[in-house]
Amino acid sequence: MSLANLINVLEKQLIIHEQLYNLAVKKTDLLKKDDVNQLMHLLKEEQKYVMQLENAEKERIKAAACFLEREDDLTISACIEKAENEDKERLINLKEKLTNVLANLKNANFVNQQLAFQALQVVNLTLDLFMPEEASPNYTNPNQESKQSKRRSWFDSKI
Repeated sequence: MSLANLINVLEKQLIIHEQLYNLAVKKTDLLKKDDVNQLMHLLKEEQKYVMQLENAEKERIKAAACFLEREDDLTISACIEKAENEDKERLINLKEKLTNVLANLKNANFVNQQLAFQALQVVNLTLDLFMPEEASPNYTNPNQESKQSKRRSWFDSKI
């Protein structure tokens, strides 16, 4: 019975990872469109799946410990070694699917990370254009620690 429970938990994890991958693809589109409101909504939805995944991982650890009758080395590979016949094939199939989904998710998250980084670079560049550093017209001693340089802005913030 514990092996069936383990397989059910792994199938649940596979579904959650697939949903996270779908959200990562949507996130890529939203980052390209620069839709911050929808992106925030998507991040909240993503957090729900992450919580579900944490719970499923706890269940998987319990089921694997029960099946393997030990508390260490609770990997899918260890379960595959102990399983027999049809169940072994199901575990191998689930492992392959999980590996593929995780690789796709990792790649999608890497792309999203790069897009977010580039967006931050654009924001910083834009801010630097609006608030360039003012060059000091006077000589300053290079050995003396300079105070924080004042920035000149196109906007009068004293109004």
